[in-house]
Amino acid sequence: MAKRFYITTAIAYPNGRPHMGHALEIIQTDAIARFHRLLGRDVFFQTGTDEHGIKNWQTAQKEGKEIHSFLNENVGVFKELYEKCAISNDQFIRTTDNKMHYPGAIKLWNKLVESGDIYKKKYRGLYCSGCEIFKTEKELVEGKCPDHPTREITEVEEENYFFRLSRYKDQLKDILRNDEYKIVPDIRKNEILSFLDDARDISFSRPKTSLAWGIPVPGDDEHIMYVWCDALSNYITGAGYGRDEDQFASLWPADIHVIGKDILRFHAAFWPAMLISADIQLPKILFVHGFVLSEGTKMGKSTGNVIEPFEQIEKYGTDSFRFYILKAMSLAGDGEYSDALIKERINMDLVGNFSNFCYRVLSFTAKNYQSRITGIDDDPVIEEIREKFEVIKTAYESFDFKKAIQEILAVSDRGNGYFQRKEPWKCKETSGTILGTCVNICKNLAILIQPVMPGIAEQLKNQLGLKRLTWNDLGFDLKDHTIGQPEILLKRV
Repeated sequence: MAKRFYITTAIAYPNGRPHMGHALEIIQTDAIARFHRLLGRDVFFQTGTDEHGIKNWQTAQKEGKEIHSFLNENVGVFKELYEKCAISNDQFIRTTDNKMHYPGAIKLWNKLVESGDIYKKKYRGLYCSGCEIFKTEKELVEGKCPDHPTREITEVEEENYFFRLSRYKDQLKDILRNDEYKIVPDIRKNEILSFLDDARDISFSRPKTSLAWGIPVPGDDEHIMYVWCDALSNYITGAGYGRDEDQFASLWPADIHVIGKDILRFHAAFWPAMLISADIQLPKILFVHGFVLSEGTKMGKSTGNVIEPFEQIEKYGTDSFRFYILKAMSLAGDGEYSDALIKERINMDLVGNFSNFCYRVLSFTAKNYQSRITGIDDDPVIEEIREKFEVIKTAYESFDFKKAIQEILAVSDRGNGYFQRKEPWKCKETSGTILGTCVNICKNLAILIQPVMPGIAEQLKNQLGLKRLTWNDLGFDLKDHTIGQPEILLKRV
């Protein structure tokens, strides 16, 4: 069976409603998946939910709900968001699935035991209930977790199983420096290399008395697997590890993991060390995105700056929401989100530039040339736009969505400039090749924008009277062709 192109998100924790960070990550990953499908790759895109852990259990108890009902309800909200965001995932894994997930998680634990990398000891540490992990003094800011400053840090003493992360830190540093497991952007690579200098063994279980909801440790029902072996293993269990080895061989190693910067060490240190211990190939690339900010700070209930993704999609539409959230994020940093900013970008970039160009070209062609083109112009604009194709491809491949979108908008801007410069309305009888060139630019835009705005790309493709478009269809070879019915793609907000 041929190797498929395997892309994953981090699995979301469904103890509450999805937020803008969830929307960002799932949209980024979907754009990656759609881009690679455009290139002709056989993509398998997995997302899902991390359903064990104390917060899920406590929240269900607080709301007076049976745990499975509570989870089913919340998972349904995540799936609804993904549908509204036009997400094209192939699989949704839930860590409570005892047929799909449990066998592989248990197999992984046993492999780590066989390697001699799991041991039991008494431990005293500082525990953050918000992160559901133990913290060191160095990680706290004035005694508080920087990600959950409103929660108390508690000192916990208990007997846990531990994983020998320290055994693999030097090997991991060599692997990461050599990009055998490539971390993008480099700032995150440097961050994890610094962390590995002092990496210590990690707690790998909790007593059932402390963590009642999860997968029991094999051979010790008094302990529950901690998040590392349970949640992180979803990437291999979803691929078939422990239940369908043929499927696993066709998917693993993962080509791209997509995660947020707040869970970097789990995916860039803990996860690869576990895979090395279990004699499983490492993933190829880890793309680490930043945060969606509101008023310059990370969104959170405690800061009162939460923006609801469902409301934004309802207000601006799926494609405009996807466009803005992808364009707002710099590759190595965070991105600001506000009503004023998204309105500005929709009106200037999408309506004033992209949509305006496509509609004026197609409506002019329909009105003056019976919707038909027969050739193209011999103009430098063609080569100028051809040169953009590789730049945009490189930007997509390196997860620089902001640059990809800027270059796509530059293509439509060049098209607008060319149309204005040639003034086809002055001599309609001799302007056929000008419109043929412009229609080809519209076709190229429909391909280039598809990973970002799949709905708009589909509408534009239909208006062009075309069926299937792939990356290989970029160019100016559309001649002797009749377009469809022109319509305005986007209107001002």
